Formats: sequence, structure tokens, C-alpha cells
Amino acid sequence: MSAHEKPAFSRTNRTGEELAELRVNSPRHILAVIDSVAISETRSSGKNVSRTDIVNRVLSIFVEHKIDEASLVSRAIQDNPTVLDN
Repeated sequence: MSAHEKPAFSRTNRTGEELAELRVNSPRHILAVIDSVAISETRSSGKNVSRTDIVNRVLSIFVEHKIDEASLVSRAIQDNPTVLDN
């Protein structure tokens, strides 16, 4: 299968972004907070906000932070090649 072909079981979201499943066991207290936030946002916005929506939002923030962190390290190394000599 070439890189541009999608398998029959491929899933995408409303914007066409390819999705993959993430299954984890989490402590109950963490899920209780996530569910509470989802319920609260559903009530305040009138739109159905799921546990998955909240988890994806948190993971997106984490990923953005890590990308920013990696970019800073990369720029620091490019601007100071002697860092690699140590």
C-alpha cells in the first residue's frame, strides 16, 4: 500500500484529520475530573462535550508544549555549535 492510500478501516474526524485509537487504563479520580469537566462544558455550551474531547484537548496542549520545547533546543544548538562539543 502506498503512503497516499488509506486502508478500509481508516478513520477521520470532521476536518479530515486521520485518527488512531488510544486505549489506556487511568485512575478513577482522573476520569472523574475529566467527566465532570465534560458534563459542565456540555451544560454551559449546549454542545455535547465528551471525555474524548477533553482528553484530546489536554493532549494537544501537551504536544504543543513539547514541540515548542524541541524548537527552542534546536535553535539553541544551531546558534551555539559548541554545545554539541561538550
